[in-house]
Amino acid sequence: MNKVFKSHGMLSLSIVLVLIWSLTAMARAGSPFHVAEEDAKLLVPQLVRKYGYPVEKHQVRTEDGYLLGMFRIPGGRNGTVPGRRPILMMHSWFSSCADWVVIGPGNALGYLLADRGYDIWMGNVRGNRYSRRHERLRVKSRAFWDFSLDEIGYYDVPAMINYVLNRTNARKLHYVGFSQGTIVGLIALTSRPQYNEKIVQLQELSPAIYVYRNPSVIMRTLAFMAKSLAEGYTLFGSFELMSHWTGQYEFYRMLCPSPKQLICRMLIYEVSGENAKQLDAKMLRIFLGHAPAGSSVKQFLHYAQLINDGVFRRYDYEDDRANVAAYGSKQVPRYNLSHVTAPVRTYYGRNDHVVNFRNVKRLERELPNVVSSYLVPDERFGHADFILNKNVKKVVYDEVMRNVEKAEREIG
Repeated sequence: MNKVFKSHGMLSLSIVLVLIWSLTAMARAGSPFHVAEEDAKLLVPQLVRKYGYPVEKHQVRTEDGYLLGMFRIPGGRNGTVPGRRPILMMHSWFSSCADWVVIGPGNALGYLLADRGYDIWMGNVRGNRYSRRHERLRVKSRAFWDFSLDEIGYYDVPAMINYVLNRTNARKLHYVGFSQGTIVGLIALTSRPQYNEKIVQLQELSPAIYVYRNPSVIMRTLAFMAKSLAEGYTLFGSFELMSHWTGQYEFYRMLCPSPKQLICRMLIYEVSGENAKQLDAKMLRIFLGHAPAGSSVKQFLHYAQLINDGVFRRYDYEDDRANVAAYGSKQVPRYNLSHVTAPVRTYYGRNDHVVNFRNVKRLERELPNVVSSYLVPDERFGHADFILNKNVKKVVYDEVMRNVEKAEREIG
């Protein structure tokens, strides 16, 4: 009897151990991200340092007096010393340079490139949580927030390019942009064509130059109502939109409790494109601790014009006298994409609600030097997937790294 009992006991124990191992394996398979909830509350330098990478804080002054925060990862976690050209990485709208590190080591593009010997410089545009200073203007003043995508592209991007090249003694750098990061990069190169000579190659992830053909009901409605919304917002003396705040993580965690996170998922799917199987619940919570990170109301109006008009041009004051004062003409100048002579590689998703794949094709026809066009091999791949997808390393970042390394070899 004892032998039978022991036999059954051993069998039961074995089954329990197998079940535990299986569940653990399933959990690991379910999320490839080795990150912690506390990451939602850490600043980017704290986040980078936590995972064993070196990090430097830099402040870049623009010609019009804004003081921008930049963070540098000057080497890999394994002690890799940068031996290759610097890479300037520019984030999306309402976000920050957290885009490049939030999904953690082994997955985030900033870390992956640092581990391969690249000198990583992560920019933050004026108005986000890391770039809220000016030499003369108070952050609460209307004048501080009087900027659109035009100023970010004309002032911020060139200032950061100059700063990185001066600090590293490099002649050229690689440029990686996601969404808004692609817009402001191309604004810089169209409005200051001499900067094309400072770029090895542009890696344009979900290039948001043309954002009409937008299937998102929320985005189209906001764009249609943008002027009224902006007037209502500024009526109360606020010219900033969706700023970062201390209780942000706790608020979104309460609004979207796990495991379903219904409200947050519905919003992301509607605006970005649904890819439910590839959105990790914990990663979504952590990301919402970093974004939104701040923007100007005028920036929002500029985006609305791009959606409504389908034209890549400067900010329209919708007033003849104001346009004449700003541009010398009632007609708002278009950005001439033929001035972008630096090599460009595009990456786009079939299910991207923000950047319709047909808009990417239009952009490619208008750029004079597109060297490759990459359709992500996932039919459900949407806009947010470029930084949050469980499989993003395999389906996007590996291709980006191959292309960066190819460009590095070719330039010698």
